[in-house]
Amino acid sequence: MRILYIVHQFFPLWYTGTERFVLNISKQMQRMGHHVEVLTYGRNDDENFSDSTGVKIKKYIYENIPVISIKHKSSIQKNSMPLNIFDEELQPILNKIIASGKYDVIHVAHPFRLASVINSAAFFKIPVVLTLTDFWLMCPKAIAVTETGELCHFLNFGMKCVTECYANSMKKEVLKRFNDAKQICDTVDCITTSTHFLQAIIEKNYSCSKIVVIPFGKDYKNITQKIKHYDKNSDITIGFLSTLQPHKGAHILLEAFKKANMRNLRIKIYGHYFDYENYYLKLKREYTCDRVEFCGAYKYEDFQKIFDNLDIIAIPSLWWENSPLVMLRALAHNIPVIVPDLGGMTEIVKDGVNGFVFIPGNSDSLLKILIKIGENPALLNEIKSKIQFPPRIEEEAFEYELLYNKLIQRKGS
Repeated sequence: MRILYIVHQFFPLWYTGTERFVLNISKQMQRMGHHVEVLTYGRNDDENFSDSTGVKIKKYIYENIPVISIKHKSSIQKNSMPLNIFDEELQPILNKIIASGKYDVIHVAHPFRLASVINSAAFFKIPVVLTLTDFWLMCPKAIAVTETGELCHFLNFGMKCVTECYANSMKKEVLKRFNDAKQICDTVDCITTSTHFLQAIIEKNYSCSKIVVIPFGKDYKNITQKIKHYDKNSDITIGFLSTLQPHKGAHILLEAFKKANMRNLRIKIYGHYFDYENYYLKLKREYTCDRVEFCGAYKYEDFQKIFDNLDIIAIPSLWWENSPLVMLRALAHNIPVIVPDLGGMTEIVKDGVNGFVFIPGNSDSLLKILIKIGENPALLNEIKSKIQFPPRIEEEAFEYELLYNKLIQRKGS
């Protein structure tokens, strides 16, 4: 079958979780004999574009995956998180791409910037799968956290966005955004998420019953599981692997670590700060010591080497994480994970069983876990023995292949 994957940004310039999901599933579908292409937005990319139908377009190959990249002609790229979901300026080129591609199914991995492709697919009667990896569809800021820091899971038909995050003067735009998101949920043929948590939130806000849970799969080809026995004298290295942005909570981990002050614990911080340099510099200023190492940005290809030097990782996020790929990758390496009791993470990590769970945003709650590990590193032996490894990418792809075929048959009947 001919499959077109849609993602808001893509390799080589963009390489976080959703982009990795698209690359992994595309390569696996290709191995299974399907024709695959990726359509993306050329954010921060200015090389080798040509003009076409009012926008810019280029085609390239990334790791044997054909990619179509489009962007606005305007010199000011539309990179911010806008209130509008659909983009009339991009509609003509999207219609042209869909008409010429003869696709059997379109899989939208993230609707930001390119949501109008859903209208194109509906016009040409092509089935659409929408995968939700974060909260952008329901939240313009994508993290479902209000201006006061409150976690948000019910929009009240968009009115909570008006009262909590936007001025009343923007009520019309905010409510239109909610209705456009509802239109997407009604239009697509199926919505998938990797957790029951996100499934429940979307069902609650948009009265949507067409949601299927398909867990993320991992490519085990280059994964070597860590085998290490711990005793009471073992040194423990805790890893943080994420973007250094406040909602990712590195400061919560470092604050707990500083309070613990245990000589057998150390921390390695991996990640880029992007637009949050002041936050990064503050972390380095307040928490630099001989047992805290800021290791900078990392690449996917570095995971094996990084995990070889870690004993446990912490994901101290302050927002509704869904199913972080770094968490799944750590578990695939047989490395335990510390997570807050948020989002879909505790569907996988159970406190004291295959990892540890703490109160979100509470450094004292995390401190208790660090002290427990520092005082008795040997407890990691039992934790590691109970880790259930994430599904393989082949299992995930098989689930999607079955779904695609079902939707194609339904559309053709």
